Parts: sequence; structure tokens; C-alpha cells
Amino acid sequence: MDMTDLIRTISLIVAPVVMISCCILFLNGQLQRYDGISVRMRAMTQERFDLLRTTENTLEEAIGTMDEFCKIRIDEIDAQLPHLLRRHKLIHDAALLIGIAIMIFVISMFLLAMAAMQHSDSIATVAFMTFLGGVGIVWCGGVVILYELNKSHLSIRYEVIHSLSLGEKTPSLTLSRVRVPQTKASKKYTISHKIS
Repeated sequence: MDMTDLIRTISLIVAPVVMISCCILFLNGQLQRYDGISVRMRAMTQERFDLLRTTENTLEEAIGTMDEFCKIRIDEIDAQLPHLLRRHKLIHDAALLIGIAIMIFVISMFLLAMAAMQHSDSIATVAFMTFLGGVGIVWCGGVVILYELNKSHLSIRYEVIHSLSLGEKTPSLTLSRVRVPQTKASKKYTISHKIS
């Protein structure tokens, strides 16, 4: 193998490195979001236990003797935690897809090297198909992230609307396009612009 063939082989092998770098950056962002949701769920779970613990020693007595503000907050936490858990799972799945894509791109690098060294068109075709498979998996991970991102505002929306209405309204955590009606009594507690 002469120097020209060696340079051409190395340049072929390095081509998937760009995709690997992009995937690692994408994965790093998703892992930060994954950790942020984990921290938030742990904090909400701890807050729920603290609210129940401050009133009485038993669970039955705690719920019965709790003031209204604590009950509103407990209701908010009970509604938000399952939603956050689903979002956490979506980010987990997307991060796994991106990790699998990185491994596929590394495999395609080895296949490209083998194809270049053996001058094999069949191995080159397999390497190309492997690379395209990795791109397809990155696309699937992106779709999962976009779906999770579409749902991400619902927890905050729920908490804001529920607390501004002092528990009189229970907005949905699943229907982001449905407007929550306001009662006249709670309008003085809401902000001036429309919440949607």
C-alpha cells in the first residue's frame, strides 16, 4: 500500500467521525436534561414526604389534618410525578438510541478500513449501509427528543395554572392545546395575560 492509498483510506475512515462528534454533543445535552429531570423528581418526592411528615406520624392522620395549601401542593406533586417519569423514560430511550448510533458509526469506520485495504466493493456497500443505519437511528432519537420536548412544558403549565387558581382548576397534563376555563372567583389570582 503506497502513501496515496494510505491517505485515501484514512480520509475514508475519518468521515464517520463527524457524525460521532455530533452524536456525542447531542448525547451530552440529553444526559444533562435527563439529570435535570431526575433531580427535579427526587426533590418533588422529598417535598411530598416532608409535607406529609410535618403534620402527623401516620399517613392517614397526615392527610386528614393537612391544611389546604399543603393539600394543593400534594395534589400538584401527585399529578406531575408520573408525567415527569414518562418524560424521563423518553429522554432515556433517546439517549440509548444515540449511544447505539455512535457504536454503529464506529463499526462503519472499521468496515470502511477493511473495504479500502481489500479493495472490496461488497464490504464497502456493507459499510455504507451500516453508516446509513446509524443515521436512521440518530433520526429516531431526534424524533423521540422532539416528542419529549413537546410534552416538557405541560408540568410547568400544570403547576402554574393549578397554583394560580389555588387548586380550583386542574389542567390536563396530556392535552396541551385545550384551554382551561377560568372561574370568576379565581381571576384575581391569575396573571393578566392568557395562559396557554
